Amino acid sequence: MMVKPNCVIVENTVTGICNVKQDGMDGCSNGNVVEAIPSNHTTISGSLTTTNSIMANWSTTMWQNVVNRAVRMLASGPFGSHFFAATATVG
Repeated sequence: MMVKPNCVIVENTVTGICNVKQDGMDGCSNGNVVEAIPSNHTTISGSLTTTNSIMANWSTTMWQNVVNRAVRMLASGPFGSHFFAATATVG
């Protein structure tokens, strides 16, 4: 029988995963091992494009300051404790 990962949610936060049979008869509470969330599922990446002519001409240093501030705001905000680390770079 196939197994599929199920999320373990505590107070609206995914805290781990466990594999259960597809029929769902042996849920996470029946002795299955709860595992950490794989790192490839906890990485957030993206890109930003602007058409604003003033912002488009900002230097790399100026953009790096903006993304550094965004990282600090994430770390100090309500979800800050959910981040192991946060970095942002301007290429």
